Amino acid sequence: MSGGKVATPARGSAGRFLLLAALALPVAGLATLAAHALHFGIAVITRLAFYGEFSHDWTSPTEHRLGAWVILIPALGGGLIALLARFGSRAVVGHGIPEVMQQVLSNRSRISPRVAVLKPLASAISIGTGGPYGAEGPVIATGGAMGSLIGQALTMTANERKILLAAGAAAAMTAVFGSPVAATLLAVELLLFEFRARSVVPVALAAAGAQALRISMGGSGALFPLAASPTDATAPLLSLVVFLLIGAAAGALAVAASEAVHRTEDFFARLPINPLWCPVLGGLVVGLVGWREPRVLGAGYEVIAALLTNDLAAGTVALVCGLKLLVWVVSLGSGTSGGTLAPMLVVGGGLGALAAAGARELQLFVVSPTLAALAGMAAFFAGGSRAIFASIVLAVEITHQVDALWPVATAVTAAVGVAHLLAPRSLMTEAVERRGVRVPTDFDADIFKQVNVGEVMGKAPVVVDEGMRVSELADRIGAGDAEFSRYPALLVTDVENRLAGIVTRRDLLAAVERGEASRTVGEIMTPNPVRAFPDESLHDALERMHAHDVGRLAVVCRSDPGVLLGYLGRAAILSARRVRWREDNEAEPGWWRRRG
Repeated sequence: MSGGKVATPARGSAGRFLLLAALALPVAGLATLAAHALHFGIAVITRLAFYGEFSHDWTSPTEHRLGAWVILIPALGGGLIALLARFGSRAVVGHGIPEVMQQVLSNRSRISPRVAVLKPLASAISIGTGGPYGAEGPVIATGGAMGSLIGQALTMTANERKILLAAGAAAAMTAVFGSPVAATLLAVELLLFEFRARSVVPVALAAAGAQALRISMGGSGALFPLAASPTDATAPLLSLVVFLLIGAAAGALAVAASEAVHRTEDFFARLPINPLWCPVLGGLVVGLVGWREPRVLGAGYEVIAALLTNDLAAGTVALVCGLKLLVWVVSLGSGTSGGTLAPMLVVGGGLGALAAAGARELQLFVVSPTLAALAGMAAFFAGGSRAIFASIVLAVEITHQVDALWPVATAVTAAVGVAHLLAPRSLMTEAVERRGVRVPTDFDADIFKQVNVGEVMGKAPVVVDEGMRVSELADRIGAGDAEFSRYPALLVTDVENRLAGIVTRRDLLAAVERGEASRTVGEIMTPNPVRAFPDESLHDALERMHAHDVGRLAVVCRSDPGVLLGYLGRAAILSARRVRWREDNEAEPGWWRRRG
């Protein structure tokens, strides 16, 4: 033990894997409780703010009877959030997922208890006072905090704590949306940044546990039923063009919305006022628009349901969804708290419904407006988050409409492709990278797991006889002898030319300073050096180097560890990167060119 750190078993050990899997279910239970507590808070605040009643029955603020006084309610909510950020924690601001990503990437997956309490409180205030957000982002942040706190309470590595954080996030999202598979994939794409069994299995178990709890409490039906017959959901071949266009438009709009959010943030930051007033101003904009169109207030779940049942005329869709986009951008840019998934579903659903209506008016193709709305919802979320697999599966899970899979997948693929071409970063990652934290964007296989030690090791290592004098070796290194001066450490062999040890320049310098230059190398070397085998991966060799805190390994025969085969140093390990560079950059002539 040193520096307050405790050595744990190897990360891939069965014991640690079983521990994480066992902890997944209690994490799921805590995350589910936290998700329901947040929903309870939103319902209570909504009732108090818009109806003057104390009740936890979920309702929308659209039926309020406050008249123009409604303008002040979102502003009041913005003011309360500003006070929480000023006197509580700045981490309460934002839409949840980026803040969790930052803790994973820069704070070893540690979320403080203060943030775990204040973030859901701020989100409940924001949404409950009419903020144009959903609860999913804060729910994910809150569930992730539950997993992180358990990981901090126990002796765990940062990676194990990250797994529990992701498990809590997936469980909380499942508790709200009933989407265990999509929640697991979202955790993989936005929080884990890897796809390994030891990471995915605990997260999937937590999501499954949350879904079991949800069903036991009566939540087994589709969250948003899709009003489409199987015939409608299986779109004709020609409608593929419509879904591609919906996806491309959604991807472009998602990039534009992300840019608008950050430009709005910059605008509010430049205002010559105390930052505490910025959420208040954003709330006033929300209140003004909500006074004229109440359906933009709150999460907008009723608008999502209406889009998926084709209950809104095209003009109404354009008005409500356009204004929802406006108030979402302004409010989020002003520095309040709330989730982005619900408003993205509203805006994307409106885009899809309008595309279907336009195709019908132009007599191009007839596409189910509800299916087009669903495709637009998934595509806009995918364009904004770049979570391609989670977006596809989410659309199926919230509607229980499996026939919608391929149209949704078509739109989502087009959206992510267009968004990737237009902007390197997403709405989720832009906020994090603006704070100086790099977010992984690719799930590349570890090149060190693909290259064996024997492929890059030095096959003719320079060795020193254990009987050589320290003074002789030091003199040869000091004179710049090409054979010995290239390496910071040299392998030592015995009289039978078998591996005996390793000697470093530091060992030599220490021996000379002690007046032991007349001793032999064998007397000052480190015996039984850490070894590697030519048939093992560089990843395994690196793990051994890290565990023993050494910078080079002797490569020996697996069946006879005394037989020296090579030398593995840092330069040889880094040379494995050339393999990936060649795969990415060296074009090989095609068969047509070779034939010519």
